[in-house]
Amino acid sequence: MNGNSMLFRRTQAMVRQAAWSQALARVAIGTGMLTAPGAVAKSWSGEYDEDASSLPTRAFGTRDVVIGLGTLWSLRRGHPVRHWFVLGVALELVDATVTLNKRARLGLTGPPDSWELLTAAGLAGGIMVAAALRE
Repeated sequence: MNGNSMLFRRTQAMVRQAAWSQALARVAIGTGMLTAPGAVAKSWSGEYDEDASSLPTRAFGTRDVVIGLGTLWSLRRGHPVRHWFVLGVALELVDATVTLNKRARLGLTGPPDSWELLTAAGLAGGIMVAAALRE
């Protein structure tokens, strides 16, 4: 086995570990959105209206749980997972747009909050996994 082959295998192992981590994070965050939509929505948008926010927050949570569980299922069985990350990146772009609109609406100019960092991390991690994973 040559050095390039070993490097490729190590790199792919790290990318797959990142895929596992992102999938677990999606399940955890999505479960939080499903079970405590008020707490999550308020921490993300700065406000919460039960009638207006409960359904969309739970929808976001369902989306993340489904993507996370689908990714975990595929990883566990050795199936391709890139499509889960491409889908996740597309949805993270929607999240990033909502987050940027929130900042503009609230006139925020300071450092990003935890949800903004989480959105950026999900977007960056998803792009990295989708681009680097060789299946």
